[in-house]
Amino acid sequence: MKRNMCILGCVALLFAGLAGCSGKNSGGGSASVSDSSLSAADQAVAKRKAEAKKTGKYPKVVMCFMNWAGAPKGIARINKTICNYTEEKLGLDVELEILDAASYSQGMTLMLSSGEQADIFNAITMGYTPSVNKGFCLDLEGNDLIQTYGKGILDTMGKTLTDACRIGGKLYGLPQQRDMAIGIFGIAVGKEYLDGIGYKYDSMYTAESSEVIYTSMDEISSLFAKLHAKYPDKYVFAPQEATLGQGLVYDGIGGDNYGVLLDPEHSLDVGDLWSSGLFHDFCSLMYSWNQKGYISKDALTDDTASTLQVKAGSAMSYATATKPGIKQQESNLCGRPMIIFQIGPDFMKSASPSSMPWCINSSSADTVAAMQFLNACYTDPVLSNLLCWGEEGKEYKKTADGHITFCDGITAQNSEYYNNVNWELPNQFIAHVWEGDDLDIWTRMEKFNNNAKVSKAMGFAFNNTSVANEYTALTNVYKEYAFQLMYGFTNPDTGIPVMVAKMKAAGLDTYIDAKKKALAAWAGTNK
Repeated sequence: MKRNMCILGCVALLFAGLAGCSGKNSGGGSASVSDSSLSAADQAVAKRKAEAKKTGKYPKVVMCFMNWAGAPKGIARINKTICNYTEEKLGLDVELEILDAASYSQGMTLMLSSGEQADIFNAITMGYTPSVNKGFCLDLEGNDLIQTYGKGILDTMGKTLTDACRIGGKLYGLPQQRDMAIGIFGIAVGKEYLDGIGYKYDSMYTAESSEVIYTSMDEISSLFAKLHAKYPDKYVFAPQEATLGQGLVYDGIGGDNYGVLLDPEHSLDVGDLWSSGLFHDFCSLMYSWNQKGYISKDALTDDTASTLQVKAGSAMSYATATKPGIKQQESNLCGRPMIIFQIGPDFMKSASPSSMPWCINSSSADTVAAMQFLNACYTDPVLSNLLCWGEEGKEYKKTADGHITFCDGITAQNSEYYNNVNWELPNQFIAHVWEGDDLDIWTRMEKFNNNAKVSKAMGFAFNNTSVANEYTALTNVYKEYAFQLMYGFTNPDTGIPVMVAKMKAAGLDTYIDAKKKALAAWAGTNK
């Protein structure tokens, strides 16, 4: 991935902003705010600093995102540390507003609807297209905003991934540096439980894979039976909504599952996921596991993240999308060593780049400041490390071989800022590498993305404004019936026909037809 490393050679540039390059800012001097030798970005920084000298107060940018457990204990300290840095670099203060995963969609919708300050937000769980349709997302190219104040983002992410976030030709959101491909149907299992049943996983690794064990669903089902027999007081498997998309090779084009590609590597034919054999087989598997007692009877009402259930010791495994570094990541999240299995191939879906985009609130009072801070998050390693890992000497320390690890006496359980969603943040690739991951993890990630199978609809985005009512109705049906099926509480032989009939009545065919037409038009200009 390209990173912007501009070096400002002119010593007269006292206010080197971060719109496209990481320059050194002296924070003083007599340069005029309207100095023609300064870029527009640098002038914006100089103006904010000049105003702060008069008022004693810097303008504030609020950045919102979710992690699994919500705002960490040390968030006030991290906010202050970031402000100390951004006041000098960008002439502004920053506040991180971190919500827990269960309440994020509702909480952010309320914030954005009510006018509460939320300048930058991630659209994860809210839905990118719904967020655009509700008017929450700013056109990032309006008045050349990103071209002037966010060039570093464009250089970092590149045209292909950035364009994949367009809706109706407009850029409302931005991808982040992460695994764009996913290893289909990964299963993370606590190492201690595998050791307890004498499972010989060490011999299952190959020369090509030292952190993921490739296996079959039959082997996983056999393994689960042994775990259940050995540990009857624990639930074998913690289901979650994401398991459907991470566990099956299909492409929910346009960012939703109402009209999908069932053979995405080879065909642009749009079909119905819910009435497909693919969905039936998945639900049958979950139903089987539920009937055998592998899944908690409270799974439908317990919104605790699966990793936290394993961390608490109530569950032993869950499904996850795999990638380079997945073993260390999941072990960190669960607070115990995890063994990772994978059943399916590595695959990149068309909506992956736009599945959790970073957006600027269309109601933000200072979109220039918001864009400049967002640009810095993509280009400045200091900020990326603060977002990902917290403070050196408080949360983490450097090791002799170039990694970082917990400070003495600090663990995942007692750390005041232990972020568990670095894949959601703008650019983890320029942050430190945690002990246990290879130092070349991000080079491997790029190779992983490049070598994965890819949907034929890569780059397609769907503006569902014309069928927004159908989308709302379909989502209501989905919420009423799908979880019962996906978590194995309803027999798919009887439950799926009922859900499909309700979706048909809610306008599924109309919605799919709209997608077909949009995809055909896109394909006609992207041959």
